[in-house]
Amino acid sequence: MSTVGTRTTGWLTLIGILVTEVWALLPALSPEAVALSTQARLLPLLVTSVCALAWLVASAAAYRRKDGRPNTRPERRPDLDKRPPRTTGRAAAALLGVALALGPTAALAQAVGPDGADGRWTRDVLRAGGGTYTVEIAEVLGTPRRTGVSVNDHQVWSAPMVLAVPWSDGEPRRLTLDRVETMDEPEPGDSVSVMFAANDLGLGARTHEYSSMSGIAGLWILILGLIGSVLTAGGLTSGRATVGRLRAFAPGTHLPAAALLALGAGLDLLVVFAWPPTALGWLLALAAATTPPLAARWALRRLR
Repeated sequence: MSTVGTRTTGWLTLIGILVTEVWALLPALSPEAVALSTQARLLPLLVTSVCALAWLVASAAAYRRKDGRPNTRPERRPDLDKRPPRTTGRAAAALLGVALALGPTAALAQAVGPDGADGRWTRDVLRAGGGTYTVEIAEVLGTPRRTGVSVNDHQVWSAPMVLAVPWSDGEPRRLTLDRVETMDEPEPGDSVSVMFAANDLGLGARTHEYSSMSGIAGLWILILGLIGSVLTAGGLTSGRATVGRLRAFAPGTHLPAAALLALGAGLDLLVVFAWPPTALGWLLALAAATTPPLAARWALRRLR
């Protein structure tokens, strides 16, 4: 049974989900997303959760009022497949399809970028006003060696080095790092990219470490999310009658689906705020990414 309350909270929930998912894609777009405050990262999810809870309450209330009184006899509650189908609008069906596709994408995006102790350090440097800068190699210590990694036909070399890092007053400080990677064999006077906070050199500095997969994970996640959004939105738009049947609230359908989505959000919060090691972070993100399709599969199976 659709009411003004269920329609309003339903639309607010759908819009909130889309905003939350797009906001969650920031780590795949920029590593500087780790510098966002806890409140900034949680606010969209909290608002969406409140809207979703309001929709569940309004839907449950409408479900119990449909006969004018609380209905507790299972045989008098029609199943989803016995309810007359209601066709959902194209816009709602398309947006729901985008939300279903962006859910796994946003979940995986949380594992992109710095993690573990390196992630905490990056967050602290960025919050101190730091960033990535180009500095000069003052001295190469020891003999540079090849790392075995090649990027764009350039060999990556590694060696201990002394870098001329500018302090907040503009005067360079000599900073020794045990491992600095460069494209091609390094020499004094060459430049390298270094992350540090000029106002707090006590945090230290770190240089970029190259790999053959550098930056590729976030790009592929975004590409797959875009393709999935188009396909899923098209599929649900074509099957609007099915989407309409799912709008009819049924505790056995919607509550387990909501629990699965809440579980996925909880797993991703662990990735965001617990700073797990790389392998564990990806496992948690992958597990979270399975919850939207599992919730959708559960709901569709209930229609049979």
